[in-house]
Amino acid sequence: MIFDCHTHWGSVYGDRDGHDPSTWLAMLDNYGVTHAIVLGHRGIVDAAQTARDHDDVAAVCASSGGRMIQYLTVHPTQGQQAINEAVRCLDQHGAKGMKFHPWLQGEPIGQPTMDELAELAAERGVPLYFHDGTPSYSMPSQMAGLARRHPRTTVVLGHSGLLEHWREGLAAIQRCPNIWACLCGVHPAAIREYLRSCDLSRLLWGSDFGFGFSDPFAYRLGMMRSLNLPDAVLQAVFADNPMRLLGLQ
Repeated sequence: MIFDCHTHWGSVYGDRDGHDPSTWLAMLDNYGVTHAIVLGHRGIVDAAQTARDHDDVAAVCASSGGRMIQYLTVHPTQGQQAINEAVRCLDQHGAKGMKFHPWLQGEPIGQPTMDELAELAAERGVPLYFHDGTPSYSMPSQMAGLARRHPRTTVVLGHSGLLEHWREGLAAIQRCPNIWACLCGVHPAAIREYLRSCDLSRLLWGSDFGFGFSDPFAYRLGMMRSLNLPDAVLQAVFADNPMRLLGLQ
């Protein structure tokens, strides 16, 4: 069992395939990836498309036989409207997490509505998932500040700091017990250091699949497997940790 904790659906596969995930899932099947957390496209780049994006992602996830797991997104600068839409998606679609891309959304983390969303996430038992590693709005240290203000909320670094800021991501997960990290976009040396010096139970893996029609799996999975990690480590990162994060049996 392999959970891909960083995939996308929307303005690429969605535009071509509607609500039919069969071609998308076939790509996962080629590499033995059994499940995927799905992040929408349209709602990230266009606040006016958030509700439509949620409904589209919900529909395609419903057609996946339980393999695609929906996360929602909202724009915190919309205030109560953002909170209302988050609640709608949690209640109507059963979303399992909230995803934010402060850099693309152009919305800093340190604002009152984000604090309200963090408390909502804690109450509902779902994580806050962030694009990170991109200055100036999407730095791991900023997510660490949010995590420290909301210790009941699980915060996930979606890229573990990327190539240039992975040490900042490493410091964040070491200092904040409610921060997790997805090993998506970091180089092998950084992955080794995360595995060596972090709590293994808070590490995930992701491919970033779905932003385009390219195939990232051979590279991303190949990188993990080239490290010759023990089976127990791969089992934790690929399956046990994501299942616990999502509250799955």
